[in-house]
Amino acid sequence: MAVGSGGDVAPMASVAAKLADHGFGTTLLAPERYKHITEGTGVVFQSIGAEAIFSEVFDGSDIWHPLWGPTAAWRYYGAAMRSGFQVLRQGWSATDTILVSSSFAVAARLAEELDGYRNTTIHLSPSVIFSAHQPSKWPAFSIPPTWPLFLKRFMIRAVERLVTDPMIGTHVNSFRLELGLPPKKNLFSQWLHSPRRVIYAFPEWFASSAEDWPVNGIFAGFPGGTNRDRLLPTELETFLRKGNKPVVVITAGTAVAVRPIWVDRMVDFSVSHGARVVVIEPALHPGQDDNFVCRIPYAPFEALLSRVQLIIHHAGIGTMAEAMRAELPQLLVPMAHDQADNADRLQKIGFGRKIDPTNLETIEAAWHWAFNPNTKKPLKEAKQKLMADGDGANRIVDTVLADLASE
Repeated sequence: MAVGSGGDVAPMASVAAKLADHGFGTTLLAPERYKHITEGTGVVFQSIGAEAIFSEVFDGSDIWHPLWGPTAAWRYYGAAMRSGFQVLRQGWSATDTILVSSSFAVAARLAEELDGYRNTTIHLSPSVIFSAHQPSKWPAFSIPPTWPLFLKRFMIRAVERLVTDPMIGTHVNSFRLELGLPPKKNLFSQWLHSPRRVIYAFPEWFASSAEDWPVNGIFAGFPGGTNRDRLLPTELETFLRKGNKPVVVITAGTAVAVRPIWVDRMVDFSVSHGARVVVIEPALHPGQDDNFVCRIPYAPFEALLSRVQLIIHHAGIGTMAEAMRAELPQLLVPMAHDQADNADRLQKIGFGRKIDPTNLETIEAAWHWAFNPNTKKPLKEAKQKLMADGDGANRIVDTVLADLASE
């Protein structure tokens, strides 16, 4: 069960495909527009529902605002909770079904609590975990990590009491009351995590755990994609073959319906610095293709990124992982949600650079870093780490099956 954008659904589709390979009858419950993700696998796709709300939220502009984004997202998560819970009850039984759910697929948490389903929570990024010992970077405001621990704990409690509990509780607690369940507090810091098992779909070298992380949490690493053998669209293949200048991929995420102005700025900057550009964005975005720019709504990064020289993106964690697998330098323009924290962590370990798209000096410095031969060494180390980790989807499945066998 997965909710959110394509970056939230694709890793869960990889896990589903691995479970299907083990002989399980596997269904991916996710937003309808991501049905194509399961093509060529043994996974059955079923809509989680709330499609009208999904389109309204994710095709709007508020979802990508640093302040308003979480509230907008929970409008959809709350709707998907209601529809997903009903779909689950109509199609499956807790006696012979296990659930593997993304962070905000809260229908699974309710089914676990009310119907006795065996559920595993998968956290795709570390920002989902409230921690006073290692506070995450938040889009609008962050708790300084150098503050005394008592002050950081106070701020975490205040944020939860004044912001996250009201925001999430509006949807979750109202539905809990309808189901005959008492309301909950500490929804973000505690209730979202399955008491049975939590798996971190990122490696420990990317974000080490702290003593206030879930005690039942285990690291699995980044899940691999399911499209490594998929061919690129014909127009993109033609574009890649017809020139010898470096190619830059630019994307703000395929779910972003309103193109951020920084995308056009970075396209112009890249072309002016002798590069050709592939822009990955929804088809509804107007744009002129030419010998220097190719705009396309979708391309499998597993097949594309090994053939380009740089990626400039929104700091989505799945995109970051695929870029590291391809030894690509990454320039990062975080906008909302987990992106600020992801970008901060990647820059700290030396595999990417955050840029201010309004500051030409910082862009120039980051560009020179990206094309500096000395940058290749840490990028090669990043790939080696990922190769040593293996596919996180395999580790997730191994953990799910081991937990099942021990019960």
